[in-house]
Amino acid sequence: MVTGPAAPGPVTSFSLRDKGVRVGLYTMDPLEVAGGWVNGYDPVPMPDGPHASPRRVLDRLLLPYLHRSPCLVAFSGGRDSSVLLAAAVSLARREGLPGPVALTLSYPDAADADEDGWQRVVLDHLGVADRIVLTVHDEHDPLGPVATPVLARHGLVWPPNFAPTVRMMGMARGGVLLTGEGGDEAFGLKRITPLTKVLKSRLRAPARVYADVPGALAPAALRRRSALRDRYRRPWLRPDVEETLARRDAADAAAFALHAGRNTWQFATRRCARIGYETVRVIGSELDVAYVQAFAEPELVASVAAAGGFLGWTGRTATMRALFGDLLPREVLERRSKALFANAVFTRHTREFARRWNGAGVDTDLVDPEALRDTWLSETPHAPSMSLLQQAWLAR
Repeated sequence: MVTGPAAPGPVTSFSLRDKGVRVGLYTMDPLEVAGGWVNGYDPVPMPDGPHASPRRVLDRLLLPYLHRSPCLVAFSGGRDSSVLLAAAVSLARREGLPGPVALTLSYPDAADADEDGWQRVVLDHLGVADRIVLTVHDEHDPLGPVATPVLARHGLVWPPNFAPTVRMMGMARGGVLLTGEGGDEAFGLKRITPLTKVLKSRLRAPARVYADVPGALAPAALRRRSALRDRYRRPWLRPDVEETLARRDAADAAAFALHAGRNTWQFATRRCARIGYETVRVIGSELDVAYVQAFAEPELVASVAAAGGFLGWTGRTATMRALFGDLLPREVLERRSKALFANAVFTRHTREFARRWNGAGVDTDLVDPEALRDTWLSETPHAPSMSLLQQAWLAR
């Protein structure tokens, strides 16, 4: 690759330094560790307008990074990573810059994670022949060879599933790793979406869409009650702890604004997302890598929020077509399938540890150790049990 002038990345208001948090060393409280989640929002105001179009903002964000070498794009073949790669390739060609390099993780042992067909469609459309492919067997396990050195150096960090990103950053030393993280939140369904579907379909929406409208318009107390009733359950928690964390989750869900644009910005202010982004950036800096979640950058999120306005779009597909229809074939922008990675994450490292584990290292007032072990040894372990797994390993 040709090394270009190293331009600084865009200034972001996301830094936890502004909040007085120890950068890269956020310490989860016992309930966050037990539940495997960081609840709540940071009161960060959306940047003032006027806002440029998301396509223009994305180009502006990407341009400085295209001057760096290597410039790698984490490319899975999903819609977000495909849009990011397409935007970066198109911009590099217009500006006469070296093209970014697609970096793909291949999971031969996990059929549900296979995206090879979609990857080929995108690469052929873009006329991109070269990419880097990293084969994944058990390297990305929460207790695997990538994660444990980071845990030994930093202790428990959020998010716990950092291994795939750290491995990719290892390929980008001295340069930048661009990812499409944050796309689900920026471009996905909003609280108002059922009503938007009805209004924009000119009253020809399917009956099931009408059935979702009352829930979207319900006051916060009713939406909180509904979220609590339909909650995700963590079977390893003591009953009273499970109830407490379920109420936290329900409060987060009930806080979403009806206004689609404000709802979009709320996703960007979630503490789980902000802390996680900062943590991985710090780990990246140790590897001499700039880590960028393009669709989580404040300027981009604000532009999507402004473009969506009150009603937003009728769904994920409509959003992708409206914002990025010039970049990719309709079949890619409109795809509904999504790869699943649970069986590619928890592997023999987790199971070997779980079989030997004596229950030490977790707070038994919060957690039932036997139920937790059953989770780790199950066919598809619960992802939120990952922090407890790493806590138990550190205690050992």
